[in-house]
Amino acid sequence: MASTAASPAFCGIPKVASTRASLNAPTTRFLAKTPLRGLGFAAAAADPLLCHHVATKLRSLGGSSSKPIRGVASMAKKSVGDLTAADLKGKKVFVRADLNVPLDDSQNITDDTRIRAAIPTIKHLISNGAKVILSSHLGRPKGFTPKYSLGPLVPRLSELLGIQVVKADDVIGPEVEKLVASLPEGGVLLLENVRFYKEEEKNDPEFAQKLASLADLYVNDAFGTAHRAHASTEGVTKFLKPSVSGFLLQKELDYLVGAVSNPKRPFAAIVGGSKVSSKIGVIESLLEKVDILLLGGGMIFTFYKAQGLSVGSSLVEEDKLSLATSLMEKAKAKGVSLLLPTDVVIADKFAPDADSKIVPASAIPDGWMGLDIGPDSIKTFNEALDTTKTVIWNGPMGVFEFDKFAAGTEAIANKLADLSGKGVTTIIGGGDSVAAVEKVGVASVMSHISTGGGASLELLEGKELPGVLALDEATPVPVACRAILEQIVRQLGHKEMATKKSVGALKEADLKGKRVLVRVDLNVPLDDNFNITDDTRIRAAVPTIKYLIGNGAKVILTSHLGRPKGVTPKYSLKPLVPRLSELLGLEVKMANDCIGEEVEKLVAGLPEGGVLLLENVRFYKEEEKNDPEFAKKLASLADLYVNDAFGTAHRAHASTEGVAKYLKPSVAGFLMQKELDYLVGAVSNPKKPFAAIVGGSKVSSKIGVIESLLEKVDLLFLGGGMIFTFYKAQGLAVGSSLVEADKLDLATSLIEKAKAKGVSLLLPSDVVIADKFAADADSKVVPASQIPDGWMGLDIGPDSIKSFGEALDTTKTIIWNGPMGVFEFDKFAAGTEAIAKKLAELSGKGVTTIIGGGDSVAAVEKVGLADKMSHISTGGGASLELLEGKTLPGVLALDDA
Repeated sequence: MASTAASPAFCGIPKVASTRASLNAPTTRFLAKTPLRGLGFAAAAADPLLCHHVATKLRSLGGSSSKPIRGVASMAKKSVGDLTAADLKGKKVFVRADLNVPLDDSQNITDDTRIRAAIPTIKHLISNGAKVILSSHLGRPKGFTPKYSLGPLVPRLSELLGIQVVKADDVIGPEVEKLVASLPEGGVLLLENVRFYKEEEKNDPEFAQKLASLADLYVNDAFGTAHRAHASTEGVTKFLKPSVSGFLLQKELDYLVGAVSNPKRPFAAIVGGSKVSSKIGVIESLLEKVDILLLGGGMIFTFYKAQGLSVGSSLVEEDKLSLATSLMEKAKAKGVSLLLPTDVVIADKFAPDADSKIVPASAIPDGWMGLDIGPDSIKTFNEALDTTKTVIWNGPMGVFEFDKFAAGTEAIANKLADLSGKGVTTIIGGGDSVAAVEKVGVASVMSHISTGGGASLELLEGKELPGVLALDEATPVPVACRAILEQIVRQLGHKEMATKKSVGALKEADLKGKRVLVRVDLNVPLDDNFNITDDTRIRAAVPTIKYLIGNGAKVILTSHLGRPKGVTPKYSLKPLVPRLSELLGLEVKMANDCIGEEVEKLVAGLPEGGVLLLENVRFYKEEEKNDPEFAKKLASLADLYVNDAFGTAHRAHASTEGVAKYLKPSVAGFLMQKELDYLVGAVSNPKKPFAAIVGGSKVSSKIGVIESLLEKVDLLFLGGGMIFTFYKAQGLAVGSSLVEADKLDLATSLIEKAKAKGVSLLLPSDVVIADKFAADADSKVVPASQIPDGWMGLDIGPDSIKSFGEALDTTKTIIWNGPMGVFEFDKFAAGTEAIAKKLAELSGKGVTTIIGGGDSVAAVEKVGLADKMSHISTGGGASLELLEGKTLPGVLALDDA
């Protein structure tokens, strides 16, 4: 490998601290440095000790670093989602959108991405009775230029909104004012191109005031122009209050500011492009934050030459050689693994039909130029990316416009798509990178595709954006009574679980030669011939195990399988060894017991990087009793402990909680950490609007989940058999549908509670009914209020699917627990499958989608969309208890970060 700023060996990548609580990134550092009074607590009216406890907890969640992140606190802006119908109904809302879409010579839209991105904010406003005035630019006109008119956008905008959008021929003046005055509630008026006026880009106060005079309040949803202080992006905010961010702008800030200030770790950045000079600011800024920095594109040859390598006729910025050297030294000083390609694809000329070959980075001959990274580099980069939890990509790896030199860029695109499906946050933050993922066809599966090239770059450089700074700050909720303070303390129990030390915080020095007891969840289904029918849980355990063996640890795996009563051969873990060995790429040893002399001998014989699987820990009744002596015997096998078995974390067993008393450190594995990042994040601090979809047959089994979620969500969708109890509680006939008669009062109270808390509780408006509970039953669709005697509801209907889908389009976080109908019968699976497909679609648009229950997981797997979701929880019972607001003993037992 070419010499780099860090150790040239991949194992030299530093192991990094775990992510802290999943607080909204833009506010995390702000909270960390804010005194109690600044948080809105009325200290005089509350117990001072309680106040001190809360403040201490909040500060601890903000992280220990005293180093401020520029602009991060100021990015905690009020969102359009904070505005209710009472704030919006009948109000004129000036919305700055980014409708700068490409048009062909016939004025046809060739890519409507930006129009579609603007829809959620507009729909939210019109559905709440606002009168929407849209402002945008198109191209770079010099005065009134017909080819840059926004007129061609009206048909597509109208189609997407489902209403007729009215178009003005100007942006200010009497005619525009008349059109605004005639706008009905829920109407939309599109103003002409705001850049037809030179005063727009000059941010002329008089022009800004004229724009502002059209409206009562302001929403900025144009991230792509947020780095410009123009009249429609910054000037109007001086005259309109409130001035808030739209959903798209907020999403950009959540991802990009989140990645800059508080990423899930390990955090990697991939920076490419032709020149170092165009990315100096980005690289220098990212070196303050990332754990791994991968460099590609034409800039790498300046780095090679700075190290004394021959680069042939490759692109080199001679005046940037000392800069390249200083960046490598800075990376080394900060412990950042800076990876340069080890091999490159070279060509005899800059052309798509050039002769090409692959050479080591140190062996580029005279007269040849590097135009892409090579296959060894692709492999090394992929292995490094496999360790990450957040990745930002800005800039291609080579001249991807030429197919012959596109392999490196396309490989990165495909790798990030793969990682996104595994729960890694993948952010594409630059024009060429966006073009690359769209070319490969994987844009829809990335966590976030930034709509703003220049704005994205400036954010990544740590700069503040005037179009964002001008918006109103998010307002802390005042707290003036002990009861509410105590509620916050209870909620902090969740954040304490999220702030556990992670295996990623352990370095090679902590692990090499050490015996590590790892509690995994290998409770996989076996057929009658002891063949594994679903290896999901085994595959989920692999990243933690690979990390440990890659750092020279001696790994001792412990798990349960089934519910044995004593030693039960059919529940032996031996059938798992071949698949585990195959996935790890080494021979896993198997013990015939989990404690005792023979096990101790096998542990003593383990080499560094070796793996021993203990026999089913539940063969001992002491395991589930959390017997201290048994826990002590398990712990005596090892030097430290890793719990990666989220599915059993709600149980205080010897191998999940007891051993933590005897082994230090005791840390979370990568799977456990990911579960907590998603589920605790969703419970305690979701991106808003936050929706929950709860299904299943009975209200009684989901009481805790529904009651807990009503404290947190903005929308609650109910489906499955439980809905008929709610219908009957409202006096509707439900035929022979499933009803829990003793839960009618509960259903009524839940509906009232939702109303009191301002939660939109959506019940299906129509249902699919059947004459019997059978796969071949006669069926028909009826309104929910018209279920005849003798018929039973077995699924939600098509109108409900449509209305649920439209409501979900407004959200940014969704948790789904429980099917919409009897999805095991194909005839009654449409509702459940529609929800699965909708969530997959939204996940591709950057919405966080969390599948948190057994039947829901089975449903998305049946539809083949599991890999499209943000997160599929591996723990049924543990997931439910987390969603109910309970703490998990297997997590609380681990060391705090």
